[in-house]
Amino acid sequence: MSKGIFIMILAGFGFMYMVTNFVGQAESTTPGLENSQSRKAKDHAQYYTQDVNGDDVLNFAGAPLAKAKAVWAESTVKHRVMGYFPDFDTMKQIAEGQLDDSEFRAYLLDHIKKTEGGYIDGVLSLEQTKKALEGIK
Repeated sequence: MSKGIFIMILAGFGFMYMVTNFVGQAESTTPGLENSQSRKAKDHAQYYTQDVNGDDVLNFAGAPLAKAKAVWAESTVKHRVMGYFPDFDTMKQIAEGQLDDSEFRAYLLDHIKKTEGGYIDGVLSLEQTKKALEGIK
């Protein structure tokens, strides 16, 4: 019985090695995949700075609203803001503190206030409110 378990463990390690090795090769040999991902990461990185606490801050000054929305959709700041849902006051505080003054910041705060109003008035359910805040377009 112990020989069977030992063989299964060896087979598992062999399978794991093959999968990780071949996946790494496939990613590096796929033309354009690595380049498009690194370009996107570099493009988004230009909007990030850090405050004295080490938290990410987004600076969209001079950036078109559409570009700011695209960066926001994948940002760590968005995930932090949404982590406090449905505490709208904290969400607004974080947005004010981690977004430099820009057109997008005004747009986001207005969107949060309108969505909060819809939730308080009973027009939006909790789920609809969260979807509205996560899917800023």
